[in-house]
Amino acid sequence: MNKFISFLFLLSLSANLCAEAPPFKSHLFKKGTSVYSDDFDGAFDGERWEPRSGTRWMVRDGMLVGRPSSREFQEKHKDDSDDHRGLGPVIRLNHLPERFVCRMRFKFEGEGYQAARPKLDIGHHINNLFFREGGYSLKLSGGERFEDRQSGFALNEWTDIVIELKEGKLLLELNGHQRVFEHDQVSMKSREEFTFKALMSPRSRLVFDYVRLWEAE
Repeated sequence: MNKFISFLFLLSLSANLCAEAPPFKSHLFKKGTSVYSDDFDGAFDGERWEPRSGTRWMVRDGMLVGRPSSREFQEKHKDDSDDHRGLGPVIRLNHLPERFVCRMRFKFEGEGYQAARPKLDIGHHINNLFFREGGYSLKLSGGERFEDRQSGFALNEWTDIVIELKEGKLLLELNGHQRVFEHDQVSMKSREEFTFKALMSPRSRLVFDYVRLWEAE
């Protein structure tokens, strides 16, 4: 019986280690070291995640869930721009390596697309990924633009995304649809974060299911 219990303990420990260090897969890189992995079954990681503009975030039911700021916050900041009043969930994922692979699953919830939302900044205000019906519009750091409507992106549905980046080259994969952008405007410009901006609406939510991040080489 003791041997059986020990076996179950080692099996559980092995499963936990696998969850903390998921297998590395990449198109641009040969090797990678896991630096962050989260299934949101524990406490909110304030070292990695930075809520912005007073928006409200919590870990619940195995997900990280964001909501707009409170009415009190919005009233206090009524003279600020809509972007800084927290009318929709905003959060940063900090401490990205210079060369990285990131895999995550998220969902923007809301009624309809807006001019510049929902969006993901790869490097704050650097490379802008604007989500649109069926895909996205990508604006690189110097203003070069690309359109893609083949990935099947949709509001209120889960999106599986892979982002791989090194200076001069960016890979984006949404729901299995992959493109590589090789351009001198692909750069983080020392802004080592993602910034997510959800729809501006009282019913808007941004939900993360998991995140995997590797430092690549």
